[in-house]
Amino acid sequence: MRGVSAETLYPGNTALYVERGGSFVWSGLVWTVEPDYAGGTATLNAEGWLSYYKTRFLEDDQVFRQVDQAEIARSLLFYCTRHGPGSDIGVELGTETTGRLRDRTYLGSERKQIGEAIEQLSAVIDGFDFSFDSEWHAGRVRTVFRVHYPARGRDRGMVLEQGRNTDIPAATIDGTALVTAVTMVGADNDDGTGPVTVSRSVPPIRTPRLEAVETHADVTERSTLEEKAGHRLRLGTTPVTLPRIELYPEWPGFREVMVGDLVTVRGGYGLYPIDGQWRVTERAIEVDKTGAERIRVTVATPEVFQ
Repeated sequence: MRGVSAETLYPGNTALYVERGGSFVWSGLVWTVEPDYAGGTATLNAEGWLSYYKTRFLEDDQVFRQVDQAEIARSLLFYCTRHGPGSDIGVELGTETTGRLRDRTYLGSERKQIGEAIEQLSAVIDGFDFSFDSEWHAGRVRTVFRVHYPARGRDRGMVLEQGRNTDIPAATIDGTALVTAVTMVGADNDDGTGPVTVSRSVPPIRTPRLEAVETHADVTERSTLEEKAGHRLRLGTTPVTLPRIELYPEWPGFREVMVGDLVTVRGGYGLYPIDGQWRVTERAIEVDKTGAERIRVTVATPEVFQ
């Protein structure tokens, strides 16, 4: 590890950028370092920028009435940036709007986790995608929080086909999240009658009745619970198919496959055919000692994000 010291790899205070072909394919924060003294190497364990905001909490009441959901997300991050010494980690905020106005109340007494609040805000019906994009700008690296709406991903018009540009060695068909009836439990009513509760169901067609109960102790609005219930029911209508995909390194198109993109996946011939549109949730590139690459892509059905 030439030129590397404990000071330059200080966990919690080191940003890691992975650049390939002139663009950043990943960036985030180093949280743990595992030095191998015998081998002279170190393993870095890092997470995306949202991991930092999951260490920060709202200590003051934040009330939003009919505010664009993108502006609510930015306001939460801005609060984090300005609250306490050492709070500004240099992430810039975009200016996107969605046209979808929402009401949200976060009480300081509840110490709401900021990262979780943004995830929950984005995950409701008609929500949004968000990203922390690292890029070169005016000779320096900057990271910008951006909101993407509608939350459907960028359709690349790309086909990942087994035997042509990818291998699909296996897949998981997961029915553990199937549900036909859901109850959402929110915060306590002001009148002392207990928590706000919303129940929704759909007629079982291919399964017996399957129930789920979720608690959202920070949600006070019935409309928000109704959105969450509808979203959960949609997710639970069919099993989730998760193909394991390995791209051919020599295929030039892998440089265009980015997290969030929509791609068509075809394969699984003869056993459990796979042919449909999936959304890229993760890319992993491994390089062995000879320089050979192994590129894995994780995908999920678009319905998970709607």
